[in-house]
Amino acid sequence: SLGQLAGGVAHDFNNLLAVILNYVSFVAEEVTAAAGPDPARHLKAAGADLAQIKKAAERAAGLTHQLLVFARRDVIRPQVLDLGNVITAVEEILRRTIGEHVELVTSLADDLWPVLADPGQLEQVLVNLAVNARDAMPGGGTLSIDTGNVTVDADAIAGGSRAQKGRNVRLRVSDTGSGMTRDVAQRVFEPFFTTKPDGGTGLGLATVYGILTQAGGDIRIYSEP
Repeated sequence: SLGQLAGGVAHDFNNLLAVILNYVSFVAEEVTAAAGPDPARHLKAAGADLAQIKKAAERAAGLTHQLLVFARRDVIRPQVLDLGNVITAVEEILRRTIGEHVELVTSLADDLWPVLADPGQLEQVLVNLAVNARDAMPGGGTLSIDTGNVTVDADAIAGGSRAQKGRNVRLRVSDTGSGMTRDVAQRVFEPFFTTKPDGGTGLGLATVYGILTQAGGDIRIYSEP
């Protein structure tokens, strides 16, 4: 597992560093050329290259952040909050993330018990799940988010529930995407495991797992092709 983790980090960072170094050389060439005739054209090109450098650096910072969350080394600021308010606050971001071809439907209970969690991390959970759902519905579909109160008793734990005994708040995220086999579903929370054709980072669901377990929660997945 450590070898896979280290290999995945090294691979992703090497790719990002290669992009940064290439564009730095492009900028250097454009700045040198700007000393001659037609400086405006070269400065404009250098500006575009710098934007690519910034984009690659931000992706590297995002990768580091996800690793810190997964390793439980990130700074968290838990507070008592209403999960419904967190969902409402991030709803517009979710709509932009999934695109117009996916419909977002929310059904939020108005009597939710409070939870103790970092609101920023819960927003990241929702965005990561929305991205995965979107990628599973390239032809369009529906992303549903609903909340409710659940009391976990001894019978529920005996039945396989890993949630803490007592009062819990359930957040359920569902999509009408292509689904996955049981073998894939059993591995989705592993760092760097991905089925996406472009490679992906394989950290989205691993980060979700880390955030929810760190907050004292539990996560389970149900899917079929």
